[in-house]
Amino acid sequence: MPFMPTPKDRHETWRTELLTPVAQQCARAGLTTSVEDIPSRWRDTPVRTLRCTDGDGSWAALITVVRGRRHQPGASLVGNEFSRDPHTGYDLDSPGELVFEVQVTEDVGFDEDELLAFLLLGDGPAAGAEVLRWAGKKAAYTTSPPVERVELRQRRERRQFDDRQAAAAAVRVRIGVVPDEAAADLDAIDQAGLCWHFPRGHTGRYQRSAVVALAGYGERRPHLRSRWLTARVDGDALIIGVDELIPANQRHRWDGARWLWDRRYANTPAALRWQVDRAEQALPAVQALRRGALPDGLATAGIQTDSQLDALLAGVPCRLSDAELTPTWVANLHRGLADLAPWRLASAYHGWREGRQALGLPAQDPVVLFGLGGVGAVQKPKVALDQTDDGPLLRLIYTGSNAVLPYPQWTVPADLGALLYGWQPNIATPVAVSGQRGL
Repeated sequence: MPFMPTPKDRHETWRTELLTPVAQQCARAGLTTSVEDIPSRWRDTPVRTLRCTDGDGSWAALITVVRGRRHQPGASLVGNEFSRDPHTGYDLDSPGELVFEVQVTEDVGFDEDELLAFLLLGDGPAAGAEVLRWAGKKAAYTTSPPVERVELRQRRERRQFDDRQAAAAAVRVRIGVVPDEAAADLDAIDQAGLCWHFPRGHTGRYQRSAVVALAGYGERRPHLRSRWLTARVDGDALIIGVDELIPANQRHRWDGARWLWDRRYANTPAALRWQVDRAEQALPAVQALRRGALPDGLATAGIQTDSQLDALLAGVPCRLSDAELTPTWVANLHRGLADLAPWRLASAYHGWREGRQALGLPAQDPVVLFGLGGVGAVQKPKVALDQTDDGPLLRLIYTGSNAVLPYPQWTVPADLGALLYGWQPNIATPVAVSGQRGL
């Protein structure tokens, strides 16, 4: 077989000469630079290109030189001062001005990198400045993770505990219109337990927006609307009624944690309620979370996080394209994980998967715990629970679904949290912490 020489960019020397000052500009700022010959879909020969990236290689800027045509002011719909013909523009002998093409891409976990920016700039310094602007986004939007002071958190949780105690001691529950199909569940409600466990706000009072789904009737598939026995706030009391709900979307869904409200499940053991046999077994993870050391709390229970959540836990942008949202996402991530019970995640995922499989529904995707906010698009950033061969994995995903894993399955149960402070609830608990000092 005859020797076939590797095609080369016939403007290699010229392009290298033009790109060298840009490479030096980026290198002085600490970026890693390299020169590559990148294949072109429009030409038989590659194009000499400068690649600039940072240490982790999560994003890259590709800069080359092309022939472009200057637009009249205001003529470009995308804001570029120049345009270039994809077929002839890479031929530097073709008509037009020499312009610098800058493409910024990011590795977002798919087969191909996501294109963040495509610009045509009139000179090398402008191209270098654009690369440095993208490179500076990480530093510009890095933030300090919020950590609630231990004493403030304990004070807040004490307010909630005191209100739980008062609500259970002086029950105020009203019964609305409830159909006969819910009669057995209605009769089984432990009103003191329901009042004690009902979700609380920061002031300690009932969370007024909460709707607790107690038991469902009729349609069993979680993504379809069905009738549910519910508890919600009405003034300073709780009211029991029936609502049409989509069960998969309910944060406070208690049909899988009936011991919170159902007398028939009052003797449910600690291992099923809390996923520990004794309350003190949860202490290392809870202590870490209460002092704001989320990575330590996760590591204690063997919970992994993906690279994007690793970045956010450290207060660093996880994606350049959304760097401006980092302060919002970091705050909401820490807020969402504040009451996490990491040792319960494996059981929670297993129960969710088994429930879906029993109904013939797919169960291979991760299940959402909560959203990070800040995005108006249909696909929103959310923290989700997945399972790998090495154990539970928390991941950042984008989804348009409102389905969530109910809070009672993955957060620290309120009675367990109280016991670990050394506070004794005035409702029945499966075990007490013998000899355990409060935190």
